[in-house]
Amino acid sequence: MRAAPCSVHYSATWAAFRRRTLALLALRNKSSDGILAGLRPEMIPANKEEWHMALKKDYEDIPGTLVFDADRGREGYHLNQFCISLRLQKNRDAFNADEGAYLDRYPMTAEQRQAVVDRDWNRLLELGGNIYYTSKLGANDGITFQQLAGLMTGMGNEAYRKMMVDGGRSPEGNRYQHEWDEKGEN
Repeated sequence: MRAAPCSVHYSATWAAFRRRTLALLALRNKSSDGILAGLRPEMIPANKEEWHMALKKDYEDIPGTLVFDADRGREGYHLNQFCISLRLQKNRDAFNADEGAYLDRYPMTAEQRQAVVDRDWNRLLELGGNIYYTSKLGANDGITFQQLAGLMTGMGNEAYRKMMVDGGRSPEGNRYQHEWDEKGEN
């Protein structure tokens, strides 16, 4: 089966982006007057369900996956700035000497800060952390990327390593959320 031409994918992506942007603008301003002026009617969501769909991202129901996108990047900006700062030895030394004082340099949310303190790896990603940046925190603690993946999957290092050497995670039982919903299993 051949993939769709790039222009087809781009057009669909652009249309979804445009719908999402219009919905966000209208919701922020509580009024669509002015924002939607001059747009063709088919470009404007017609009802509440269409507005919701305009805000929903196609990839939100990939099981066990948090896609790092622009929204998550904005949410985790200060968290990621903290994590990437640990690439420098002087910053690792300052952090290890007094975690609380070092974390005060970054205006993270209370939840993000607590996830750092708890080393709650999956929660860091849920709160906007980028895996490649949060792995700097793991490296500071002496945790390799493979060990981190083992922790995050709940498998442990050796089981995770074996799974990857054997070809990766089986697709059996890993479905999109909407597939579980359709089968009535969730």
